[in-house]
Parts: sequence; structure tokens; C-alpha cells
Amino acid sequence: MKPIVIIEQAPTRVTVKYDPTPFHLPKSIQERHQLFWEQLKKNNKQFRNGEVFTITDINKTSDELQIKVVKTDYKHFLYTLHHADCTYPCRVIFTCMAVITNDHHIAFGRMNQHTSTPGRLQFTGGGLDETDLDGFVFNLERSIAKELEEEMGLSVDSPFSKSFKPKFIKNKGTYDFWAIMFELKVDYSMKELQALFQHHNESLLEKGEQPEFDEFLFIKLNKESVQSFIQNDPSLKEDYLGPILLKYIED
Repeated sequence: MKPIVIIEQAPTRVTVKYDPTPFHLPKSIQERHQLFWEQLKKNNKQFRNGEVFTITDINKTSDELQIKVVKTDYKHFLYTLHHADCTYPCRVIFTCMAVITNDHHIAFGRMNQHTSTPGRLQFTGGGLDETDLDGFVFNLERSIAKELEEEMGLSVDSPFSKSFKPKFIKNKGTYDFWAIMFELKVDYSMKELQALFQHHNESLLEKGEQPEFDEFLFIKLNKESVQSFIQNDPSLKEDYLGPILLKYIED
């Protein structure tokens, strides 16, 4: 049985706070993470063991969601990705963005081969880092805006950006990760946005940078198109993708 993914409307206020208290894993767990990390590095030398934030506390009401995180590392995160039932899992919170065109298509990407999840379909987005902090509180809007520019070449401040807001909260699923899901409506058609994305990827390659996404896909937001995609597309997908698409055709 597939793990249940819970998608809810975003509450009025969402706060993610950083707790600077040092986070310690048992030595035996650290050794498992290190061994797995060394195996991964043999196949992908581009991996870097940077900072990751893991959830330690959640308080949720109908109007507000408060999440507390502490600092761990990328080894911990990747170990969790490959060991779904591990003890001491890394429970991350991340931001992501559904981009909606003016002809009512939703855009998402296929992860590139150099990433930790090659071929997976997902929205643009990423984990939180220290540059997203204002004091001890994460600026979620700034985090997702940064990811959007880096991965899709879009700006939330562009004249073509018509609406930018938190839309959904995701929890549970394969790893019990949490996500703050934003929505950006743009005054581009599907074809115009595809051309913009393609130009962005070409620009990255010219600079010697590897794009996060290998390609971009578009699904028409109607019942027939969404259900056909969910039933017939065999690609590896982020666990929230199908549930979010279904949420959109419920509206």
C-alpha cells in the first residue's frame, strides 16, 4: 500500500523557526550515514555534504502552522531517502511552486541525471538553508522565489507574474516530509513558458552549469488530462504530485 499523502489548504500563517541547539545522532547511526555516503560518492562525485534542517516540533491549528527545525546534514537526508524505514529519519520541510499558465496548464520538471533523484517529476523548489533566515525565522517567500529563478528562470516580481501566494501544505507520504506549496499564476501561454524555460536551460549550459531540470512538462488542468497523466505516465514522481493535480481539478 502506498503511503498516504495529506494535502490541505495553507493556513493564514505559516512559521518555520530555527532552533540553534546542537543536534546529535548516536555514533552508530552516524557511522551508517558515513558508510552510505562514501558509497554514493563513488558514483556521483558532485555530491557535497552541506547543511539540511530537520523537523523537531510541529504545532498546528486551523489558522496557524508553526514548525521548529534544527541543523543536520545532507548525508542524513540522503540516507533517509534511500532507507524509508530507518531510525532517526531526517524530516525536512521544503518549499515548492506550482506555476499556472494563462491557458490553464500546470508546469513541473523532470530532474536531471546529476541530481540525487534523476528522472523524478516534481515542482520547482528546494530545502531551506541559512540564507533564507531572518534572525531565527525562515523567509519562505524568499526561499521559493530564489528556487524559481534558479531552476526555471522566472521571477515572482515580473510583470508577467499575476498571482503569488501559499496554496497548500503537504505532510505524511513516503518520508513524512512537509512542504509549503506556493502557486504562481503567470501571463504566459504554455508554449511561451516552454520557450522561456528552454532558453533558461540553454543559458545555464553556456555558463557551464548543469540545470536542475532536464525537461519541463505541462498538464492541462482538467479532469480528463490529469487522470490520464496519473494513470498512464510511468515516470518516478514526487509523492505530492498526483494528489496536488487532483486537488486542482476538485476546485
